[in-house]
Amino acid sequence: MENEHTQALEKSFSKILKKRIKKVPRDELNAIITKFLEENVICTLATCSNNIPRSTPVRYGAKGLTIYISSEGGGKIKNIRKNPKVSISLYGEYSGFMSVRCLQIWGEATIIDPEERSEEYTSGRKTLKTEQRQDLKNIDISKTTHKMKLIKIEPYKARYLSFPEGIINQVLMVRKK
Repeated sequence: MENEHTQALEKSFSKILKKRIKKVPRDELNAIITKFLEENVICTLATCSNNIPRSTPVRYGAKGLTIYISSEGGGKIKNIRKNPKVSISLYGEYSGFMSVRCLQIWGEATIIDPEERSEEYTSGRKTLKTEQRQDLKNIDISKTTHKMKLIKIEPYKARYLSFPEGIINQVLMVRKK
């Protein structure tokens, strides 16, 4: 059903775009998605537990297609501990219909506790570039960062849409679920 819907969208959008829709090779799509992740810093993280969905806007960092999010805890952490399957969505700057660029990612999340202080924790924290953030320079963020958990999301599927590039809902299968 999802494929039928995607095909109907492509047909409809080809008329709107008045040009042929572009299908890019897997490696090129991977590079485009990686660049899109690097260009943005805010995403919406969707989790679910006991059939109750939760959607949270968060700041993230990415290393390739792997996404890292820092969190003090709360509902998203509790949900991930019960159900590690997550979804992420993000979008580019909007200046009209033809500017639409967006990305959906499905993946598995793991929680890295700060007590671990592993190489993975340190490396993941670096992707967040906290020390470079102007908004944090006037406050002593060090009092809280040592307690922050790290959410690591390994995607298995990504769907990218970019009207400017003519890419309509192209799917990248990163790995099997």
